[in-house]
Amino acid sequence: MSRSDRIKEFMENKNWKFYCTVIASIAVTGASIYYLSSLSSSNKEDFKFKKEEAEEKKLGSDTTTTRPTKNNYEGMSSETIAKLSIKQRTEAAQILKTKGNNLFGKKQWKEAAQCYTKAIEFKADPVYYSNRAACYANLGDNDRVFDDCNSALQLNPVYIKALNRKAHSLELRGDQEEALYENFKNEVAARSMEKLMKKTKKPRLPSSTFVSAYFDSYRPDKSRAEPIESFENEGDEYFFKSYQAIQSKNYQEASKDCTKAIELGCSPVYQAHAYNIKGTFLFLKGNAKEAMECFDKSIQLDPKYIQSYIKRSSICIEQGNLIEALKQFDEAIEINPTDPDIYYHRGQVHYISGNFEKAVKDYSESIRLDDSFVYAPIQLGVAQYKLGHIDSSLATFESTLKKFPQSSEVHNYFGELLLEQQNLPQALEMFTKAIALDQNNPLPYINKAMLTYQVMSDPNEAIRLCKIALTVDPACDAAVASLAQILLEQGKLEEALKYYEIAIDLARTEAEVEHAISFVEATKAQIRFTKEYPEQATECLTKLRQQPINV
Repeated sequence: MSRSDRIKEFMENKNWKFYCTVIASIAVTGASIYYLSSLSSSNKEDFKFKKEEAEEKKLGSDTTTTRPTKNNYEGMSSETIAKLSIKQRTEAAQILKTKGNNLFGKKQWKEAAQCYTKAIEFKADPVYYSNRAACYANLGDNDRVFDDCNSALQLNPVYIKALNRKAHSLELRGDQEEALYENFKNEVAARSMEKLMKKTKKPRLPSSTFVSAYFDSYRPDKSRAEPIESFENEGDEYFFKSYQAIQSKNYQEASKDCTKAIELGCSPVYQAHAYNIKGTFLFLKGNAKEAMECFDKSIQLDPKYIQSYIKRSSICIEQGNLIEALKQFDEAIEINPTDPDIYYHRGQVHYISGNFEKAVKDYSESIRLDDSFVYAPIQLGVAQYKLGHIDSSLATFESTLKKFPQSSEVHNYFGELLLEQQNLPQALEMFTKAIALDQNNPLPYINKAMLTYQVMSDPNEAIRLCKIALTVDPACDAAVASLAQILLEQGKLEEALKYYEIAIDLARTEAEVEHAISFVEATKAQIRFTKEYPEQATECLTKLRQQPINV
């Protein structure tokens, strides 16, 4: 076989076409911003939109000045949607998806499908198509299931849920041969997924940065007796060790010691607190069921334990049960209407639900009751910005910066807002200051890296900053993803592959594993083809990257 024939055969290979598509998608996707709190941000892809928004400005679009002030997305016309920026459309789609998920959980299939349909109008996303397919499956509309799965797979060829739903749809159609082919085509990916999910399903804590952010989102709990070292009660001794480990951010040991303290038996004064801490670690590990049992036990032991009510609401939100989540706050307010944490965390719930006006109201009340907690004004400024109240948001951050001049978090978040406003010099200054104030926080390193790379076109400095972030927190998935992205785009394929493989180890959900697998396999395919046919690979990938990608 001649060289040209071998090249042609390789190019006709379906797997190669798929991997090239993934590579092209990676090249325009960009890396994620890692926020301090999982509840504090509704969008982890802000940098992804910088280049697109810049292009919109060049074209004379007025999308950057069009900002909806109400969340009436379901009734928004296609003409109005077209005037929104890419970021605004993504935010709206996410809100509609969340509403659809809530309706799906209530078995309101038709209404949920309508929400996903509207979400797709704002942004074509494989998840939205797959979720709508699930609605149609419950409604018995198999033809629509098939069509939506195809649409999802066009956007993400390794979306396991869509592949499985399509195969089942084909079986219902009676097309056994094609169904068998679909299952066979996905067999290797399914095996990898099963193997990896067994590994990743093992309960484990996320990165230290994430855990610290969760603990820091609560004010010091003065209602609890501070544990003291005791050699008389072994349970108390372990609880003291757990408390100390939390202070030193040794969370693995803290989790083990707290569990041991409960097993050995704490003194009554510590029991409710111990179950609260154990439940917190279980929740962070992704074990919502046992976490809820711990919070229930904590409240049973102390019915006035406000923090345990708030943490129960976090589980309700994760399960998509907004009504039950808000009920937890109502109960907490009946116990103590002046507890500022109630309003801060209820504000977080309103924020991620897309109700920014109520979020602003709750953040403001939390600040009124206690203005010494830095995260409340930060979140107030972010929520004001989401509402389109730019001047108020900037004023909030300016005043917060004066009140908390040594806060790395304020500088980091303010830098993100300034970057959003295209105030690049001041954004860079804020990220640099944030790093100086807290060299152990990986977040400003990542933000500065992406600004340096995507706006200032300095990949070497961006790579250096990402590597520092990983030195600070080796389990920081955002640093891994950002570094792999930059290396891939710079043609450093072997090094990029190493970090994408690390991403598999860090993945905690099925969706994260799916993406990690696709990136690893895509990078391997590109490495192979680049080695065998360097000229053709360069030409092929250049063309693919120039093709429009649905975002």
